[in-house]
Amino acid sequence: MTEERAGIDGSGDAERGRAAPLPPYPSSAGHPLFHTLHSMRDVFGFRKRAMADHDLIRIKLLGPGDVYHLGHPDYFERVLLNDRDRFRKSEDFRIAFEGGLVAVEGDTWRRQRDVLQPLFSRDSLRDYADGMADAIRRRRDHWQPGTRIDLAAETSDLTLDVLFATLFGRELAVDGDTEIRTAADRLQHWFAPTSYPLPTWVPTPARRRFKRGKRRLQSVASRLLDAAADDPPADPSEADDLLTLLVALRESGVESEALTDDRLRDQVVTMIFAGHDTTATAIAFAFYALARHPEVRERFHAEVDALDGPPTVADLDALDVTERVVTETLRLFPPVYTIPRETTTDVVVDGYRIPEGATTWLTVDRVHRDPRFYDDPVAFRPKRWATDLRERLPDFAYVPFGGGPRTCIGRQFALIEAQLALATVGRDYHLAWPDDDDADDPPRRLGMTTRMEPGTAVRVVER
Repeated sequence: MTEERAGIDGSGDAERGRAAPLPPYPSSAGHPLFHTLHSMRDVFGFRKRAMADHDLIRIKLLGPGDVYHLGHPDYFERVLLNDRDRFRKSEDFRIAFEGGLVAVEGDTWRRQRDVLQPLFSRDSLRDYADGMADAIRRRRDHWQPGTRIDLAAETSDLTLDVLFATLFGRELAVDGDTEIRTAADRLQHWFAPTSYPLPTWVPTPARRRFKRGKRRLQSVASRLLDAAADDPPADPSEADDLLTLLVALRESGVESEALTDDRLRDQVVTMIFAGHDTTATAIAFAFYALARHPEVRERFHAEVDALDGPPTVADLDALDVTERVVTETLRLFPPVYTIPRETTTDVVVDGYRIPEGATTWLTVDRVHRDPRFYDDPVAFRPKRWATDLRERLPDFAYVPFGGGPRTCIGRQFALIEAQLALATVGRDYHLAWPDDDDADDPPRRLGMTTRMEPGTAVRVVER
């Protein structure tokens, strides 16, 4: 890896931009004709080899063509903040979420963000906390000591339970509502490594599952909104949950363009997926890390055992170890391992040209494990966050929720949920990792996000 701090150029005049060379195809990635095959086999390993000595590279995939990988905080800052108008959301977001908050751009995004932001204020989050804790306890009480559970499935179910209980005002059946749970999972399948490098017209099994799941999720969203519209309050401030509030705002004429029937449906689809998937992954990887690091687990258990009763939002300030476990988990195993963008014009970065319309990936996982910014970067060390590390880190060297104006709107919701989940489960149980698994990293499956491999079983050990 290059030792010098990566420079960053302005876009420059058009003549200089056209004259700038394209970034290299790195020799460590093999011949470009084989990039697609290597990527389909092992995304993380291939990218690690390709970016071993470069912060900016391009690889060639059969479907999207040249994909430009950016692996330095300075690049992230430019794409997400300083020069963000030159980098738009990629087409894949629009395919998955259509008019939802994570997919739209410009004034449409600003209007939607303004409408939704109050729903995630500090006061609103505290109102959600009791519902979070209740949903987490229901899921935990469903487990039996001594049995094995599918960690990926259970954490996904847990976060869907929380989402529906808090934002949608509906309690999902612990052993039911499989249509919702299956459909939410299948939005991932558009981004499967075995499909994504191929042209979009290739009807792979994963893409067919994605389309079925999206249709089902849209149907679920429409039914939820119809139920909320039966008797919305005249005053939006009297709404009991997010769905009722959105419908009430629409009926009151507030930001009507952002709250049409189609827009509301897209928002609900977005929230069902984005509101549970990344948090489920963070919780699953945190339990993995605690299982594999007994010295950290001892400190964590001592902390949650010291609470006066079941964890509540009022206890969060006392859960320093738990917070650091979540923070370190998000560094080492970021669910959003890549932030995709498309250039809206030719851009010059460090003397290299990225053409207009190019697929550009910000490699979050690489920066989070970069030894230029983190000591012993592949080690799980929550105590690193007890120092002044945050102050010393370059801006955008820690971006599990993105950065700039489009930082994830649900960031605080997710962090509170993850800490409550760990503490609630940890007071009663230890989730034991299989003794015969000594791999350096947990088994992961890639899609839009990186997740724990489905079927990974852990044993529920009563404390």
